[in-house]
Amino acid sequence: MKRAILAVSIFLSMNVIAQTDTSTKKQDTIRVGNMVIVGDNTTSAGEKQHVVNITIDSKSKHNRNKGVKIYGGVDTIVSINDDTVRVGRLKIVNKREGTASYGQKNWESILQGDFKKTNISIEREPKKLKPITTNWWIFDLGFANLVDNTAPLMYGPNYSLPYQSMMISAPNSTNLKLNNAKSSNVNIWIVQQKASLYNHFWNLKYGIGIEMYNFRFEQPISFSNTPGNYVYFDNAHFSKNKLFVEYLTVPVQLNYQSNPENSKSFYASLGLSAGYLLQSHTKQISEERGKRKLNGNFDLNNVKMATIGELGIGGIRLYGSYSLTNLFDKNLTSFDMAPFAIGLRFSKF
Repeated sequence: MKRAILAVSIFLSMNVIAQTDTSTKKQDTIRVGNMVIVGDNTTSAGEKQHVVNITIDSKSKHNRNKGVKIYGGVDTIVSINDDTVRVGRLKIVNKREGTASYGQKNWESILQGDFKKTNISIEREPKKLKPITTNWWIFDLGFANLVDNTAPLMYGPNYSLPYQSMMISAPNSTNLKLNNAKSSNVNIWIVQQKASLYNHFWNLKYGIGIEMYNFRFEQPISFSNTPGNYVYFDNAHFSKNKLFVEYLTVPVQLNYQSNPENSKSFYASLGLSAGYLLQSHTKQISEERGKRKLNGNFDLNNVKMATIGELGIGGIRLYGSYSLTNLFDKNLTSFDMAPFAIGLRFSKF
């Protein structure tokens, strides 16, 4: 009976803390050893029901009380034992004395003010994982370049097509080499979702967003928006000469996460993306002409397929993409250039 009265006093003294914790959406739990306090029941009028039933467990070989349980409705309000007290996320652990002269401390002595051997810590409830999670506005920043897959016979200085420049000095794919330090890839993924396939370790990841490439040329290459979209050597000295390409892209990846409950665990994805050309333009800056911008298609391929992947720990990771299709329309030009990019991704998952 003494322990039952003690349990009631504990519950009343800690009622303010319990009410503070239960203001959250999740149900709070108070544990004292083997005794459990699981939230408070709420009536239809919104009023809390407190102590309804008190149970004392005295079944042991020493015929000592093992603990006290106080029930509110169908839920357990208080649970106390000689080891641990939990009030919501507040945990109180009673450390026992090692010598026989002092014996084992009990909760009565602790409540009287002996807290020298008491450790108090805050515990968080385990994160509940959803089958599908959504992430908005993911940002990529990286470097871009081109892999030249043009057939060697196309390098001949006399090669020309009716819709290309008839000049002997018409550029070939080797003249489209980029300034590596200034060629960039910026992606903005509007939304991405991750659907669990197996216990949140394996997931299907998909979304939609915008891919943007800035190809900065080392040579004075110019694109013309006249019929045929001629590519030619220019006679100006450009301080800036780039081709901008933008795609609407849908990525689909198989994702693995080593510890789904830890956002800082190892993370890897591999898959494919499909993109459609939204716009393209050139931008040039020179002393002779100043700043000039020209919109056009420039014989570019309207569709882009690529292999994609990401690797990292936490919210910052490496990403990469390699195009499986030609940057240019193979029916309109001899160029066969495959864009690729590598950089950092800033994402929640």
